[in-house]
Amino acid sequence: MSLSESKERMLAAAKALMLAQGYGGTTVDAICEKAGLTKGSFYHFFKSKEDLGLAVLEWSLTKGGKLLSEGPHAAIADPVARAFGFLDHVEACGAELWSEGCLLGTYASELASTNDRVQATVARMFREVGAYFSSELAPLVGAAPKGSLPDAEALGEQFLALLEGAIILGKAYRDPARIRVAVQGFRENMQRALALPV
Repeated sequence: MSLSESKERMLAAAKALMLAQGYGGTTVDAICEKAGLTKGSFYHFFKSKEDLGLAVLEWSLTKGGKLLSEGPHAAIADPVARAFGFLDHVEACGAELWSEGCLLGTYASELASTNDRVQATVARMFREVGAYFSSELAPLVGAAPKGSLPDAEALGEQFLALLEGAIILGKAYRDPARIRVAVQGFRENMQRALALPV
């Protein structure tokens, strides 16, 4: 097994455990056991559990961002149709991405008030995700009657808040379909704002 494969296994194991048990409830020993690797391997890749935790966030965000950005909507030329296609794609892959929860949300609720380094990283990543959503949804703002939608930045943040809430409800009820339903409702609101059939 290559070093990169070993590191990927460590990151995947850490993510699964931290989503299931929280950051505080996940030990380095448990991560090594789940990954099938030694503690020496852990310390080869990471200086500490905190370093691993931050690496898991970066790794997870990169993978999720790739999945979201490479959907069928990417080939749609019309900006408004592309924005709706993006919402369709989020709906289609929401359960795959977030059925076990959201690591950013987990860290925010568990660590943001006690760990400045994690808080700063989580806040930066939420800003990046919100900015990405804003860029994908901006054409809807431009096409809507003036005043019917907030500006693109606020719309992206609203979509982020809606998703995070749906992810939490999906986990609480053990029903990831709540993510799909939330995205559907958001899309219908956008269609109404643009006077399109729902």
